[in-house]
Amino acid sequence: MTPSTFGLDADVPEVALDPEWRALVRQQARTLAGMLQRFQTAVAGVPDCPDALQHKTLRLQALAAEAERVLTAQAQGQVSLERELVELRALVMDLSTRPAALAARVQTLESAIEVLHANLAIARQYLATLFPQEP
Repeated sequence: MTPSTFGLDADVPEVALDPEWRALVRQQARTLAGMLQRFQTAVAGVPDCPDALQHKTLRLQALAAEAERVLTAQAQGQVSLERELVELRALVMDLSTRPAALAARVQTLESAIEVLHANLAIARQYLATLFPQEP
């Protein structure tokens, strides 16, 4: 399955991202799509017979915990990008030389981080449909 199958963005054509940022966005989208596909397959493979209810519940809880762990690790990986963005914003405000280049760099980071966050949110929403919380 492709990232778009799950509504994930694997590219940001409207933004002039550097090749390494495009690669990061594509890699994240492929990783999330692969994870979602594996969980979707695993959920579909859990039997629905009454005797397997406890096994199914435990399996789904384990899958949900693993999905949350993966998404949390992905989100933590973006913390350094956000720190760099904060530093660049401060630099743009402080420097009077070449502000256009710095402002462009800030905009690039903002765009990349926005897509990365959106992909994580979409993955979390999809997982919520696979692993609904019991009331």
